Amino acid sequence: MAQKPDGKPAKSVAVTFTRPAAERIAHVVRTVERSGRDTKGPTWNPRMEGGSGVVFHIGTFTGAWAINSDKTVTFKYQTTTPNTANVTNLFWPLPDGPQRDCSIAKEGTAWYLLVPQLYAANAATAATITTASLQFKTLPVVALATSSTAVFSVSVVTCSTAS
Repeated sequence: MAQKPDGKPAKSVAVTFTRPAAERIAHVVRTVERSGRDTKGPTWNPRMEGGSGVVFHIGTFTGAWAINSDKTVTFKYQTTTPNTANVTNLFWPLPDGPQRDCSIAKEGTAWYLLVPQLYAANAATAATITTASLQFKTLPVVALATSSTAVFSVSVVTCSTAS
């Protein structure tokens, strides 16, 4: 009976395999034994590229960022260099603003913007101030009515002071 490192007998545990699983295990054992016992044995390719496997980062950027344009993003929480990446924005037209956080991901050798930090100050609205009210107008919002037409609408909200 096998012993544990402390010299006490090890508990035996019964393990059962399905026939296909047993055949796969036997195939691997035969392959390794045919290779010779002095060989290194089977190896597996890493699942992710880049050594450390990191393909997702949180970073920061400043300024406007147009769709289909690149910007340098600085990785947060990473002080060793290189701590920046040249990132492509495929989806978000971002207006000029202060330093913002974002999430980025790497596919192959290229980095892409996933989600930027959005601010209410950057919302697409226009305000008109009069002596008695404050009126917000949102920019047109597209609603697809059918597969061939689009309907544009503008929302107006007026806040008035009590007289």
